[in-house]
Amino acid sequence: MQVKVIPQIELGDVRRLRVGDVLNKTIAADESQRFRFAVAFARLSGLNRLSVSIETLLNRGGKVAGAIGVDNQITTVDVLKALQKIAPNSTVFYTVSGYIYHPKLYLIDREKSAVAIVGSANLTRDGLFRNVELATAVHLEFESSTDYEVYKRYEEFIGELLNTANPNVQPIGDAVLDRLVQAEIIKREARSSEPGPGLRSRRRQTTSFTDLEDLFPPLRVPVAPPAGKHLVPKTRPIKPQKVIVPPATVNVTTAFIMQLSAFDSSHRTGIKGTPEVLIPHAAIDFFPPLAQSGRKYPDAFFDVILHTPLGPERHSYRLWYYEQRAVGTRIDEYRLRLNHDTIDLATPGGGDLLVINKLPPGNDPAYEVTVLPQTDPTFPAFLNLCTRKAQGKKWGGL
Repeated sequence: MQVKVIPQIELGDVRRLRVGDVLNKTIAADESQRFRFAVAFARLSGLNRLSVSIETLLNRGGKVAGAIGVDNQITTVDVLKALQKIAPNSTVFYTVSGYIYHPKLYLIDREKSAVAIVGSANLTRDGLFRNVELATAVHLEFESSTDYEVYKRYEEFIGELLNTANPNVQPIGDAVLDRLVQAEIIKREARSSEPGPGLRSRRRQTTSFTDLEDLFPPLRVPVAPPAGKHLVPKTRPIKPQKVIVPPATVNVTTAFIMQLSAFDSSHRTGIKGTPEVLIPHAAIDFFPPLAQSGRKYPDAFFDVILHTPLGPERHSYRLWYYEQRAVGTRIDEYRLRLNHDTIDLATPGGGDLLVINKLPPGNDPAYEVTVLPQTDPTFPAFLNLCTRKAQGKKWGGL
């Protein structure tokens, strides 16, 4: 096994190499027979800069295939159509779950060896030649059992991403591309030569959660460890379960319950706006105490367990106090910043119940959150229970 570091930066004693140059040389080498890759983002500007070496490989009977991600509106329809022609076995990976596909693996097979280039560079012009990137080229000899075992791990990984039997993997065909274009997941590259900061800032999802769910179903999101709590995360994963039905688990006289308005429910993923709800002053003691933390307004960050159809997920909320006094104007309010994953569980137009339950001492996180939709069979009885037992508490719309 030979390992070569590819630092795409000129800094101090570091001599700049370019990932694209190493790829071109490796793909075009006489002994190379197959080129496969799995990347989060691809653009025609990147593929075109490998076109000569890829054409050299194809002309001698070599094969090319890629597994491309389409998050964040960076991958374009142009590059996918180009791959249709030169690499017809290529695929698209996507999920409507709240995380993105993010590998960067380039695997070049030879008769008795292989080269795996793994790092941070996507298949874009900037990723391969301009950005500050770091990659490692691993040369693997099949005669070595250790090398071959490493190769098989790469092979299995990329093989599954090219296997259209997997539910989130689709072939790059006209029907799939049309659906992705209609959902505004991918666009034409002519609109911008390379993505700017605005396109990198947030994940694009469809305005309707089900627009692509039949092609790219949700995947279970693993629970992340709490930030800053343990250097070695505790290994007690939260067991997946169905959404908790509040009437069976929540004491309505001690929980925080509010009915989401149409305004609250409008801040969905892909739509401009901050997913915040106003917290009545009478309910502020239910939440962690605020502190002055260097930001403009006092606030408190706290973790919650959000119950979703795919199981519980750990999320972070921010509670903050906003005050503004001017002539004829006084704003004095507490705002709870949820996140799009929470609001996306609510029905657009308002009416669903946001239920935040404080767990017994010793639990981490200390709060659990459920969004109870109006379509749930238990909703009418639970809403009636809340209004009868709230006893004048002015929380939300109850």
